Amino acid sequence: MKKMFALLLAASMLGGAALAETTVDATTGASQVTTPDTQLPQEEIKALALEYLRGFPLTKNEDGTTKEWAYREMYQIATVHDNMPGLSSVEFVIDPETMRLYASSEKGTEKVVDISKNENVVMYWYKQIPEDEYVPQVNDYFNSYGVQIKGTARLMTGEEDSFFRGASLYMRTLYGPERWDAMDEETQRATIGRIAQVNEWIEILPTEYNVTSLYWSFNKEDSRRPQYYDPESPYFGKDARQEDRKSVV
Repeated sequence: MKKMFALLLAASMLGGAALAETTVDATTGASQVTTPDTQLPQEEIKALALEYLRGFPLTKNEDGTTKEWAYREMYQIATVHDNMPGLSSVEFVIDPETMRLYASSEKGTEKVVDISKNENVVMYWYKQIPEDEYVPQVNDYFNSYGVQIKGTARLMTGEEDSFFRGASLYMRTLYGPERWDAMDEETQRATIGRIAQVNEWIEILPTEYNVTSLYWSFNKEDSRRPQYYDPESPYFGKDARQEDRKSVV
């Protein structure tokens, strides 16, 4: 039976930090201690996540090949309200440089209210395998692949350094690159500001990307350990769970 691998991407690449030392078994969910020799290089894990989350072609070359991907996808996002979970479907755009995600949502919606009171979120994007690759009683259990993202969310005020860049990435996929790029920055900012009158701008600061794959052989040969990309940057540190589990064997 083909194995499903979980590859955890930590934003540590951004700060050049060491790899996380714990993983979660992709099949059972059990905690395991791992070492660098069972991990893919962080750049490769990040590339795999971006390959999955690339969205639709945003611009194309003259020969028709894709020049630039939109990195816009529909995600399920879980929020918390009074210790009760809530689930919503939201289109986010990922910044491939920082791995942060951005969206715009109407003021007063459940997820917006939840985020304003509790910043902790979990997001998930997944795809089913093609029908012609499905084999009954062989890959029934592992018939999808996806990316789980853990992190914190915030409602941007417009004062953050990342606000204009994040909102612009989102708007460029909405308006189309030709139309958006033709605007000067003043017009772009005014457009983003008008939307902010009725919608909230949301930024996700990821602490963990968990990439699950049905049969990708990116894992080290003979290794069954899942893999993590653990975001560690000036903005967010290593997941507390991982620090706690270092001593667990």
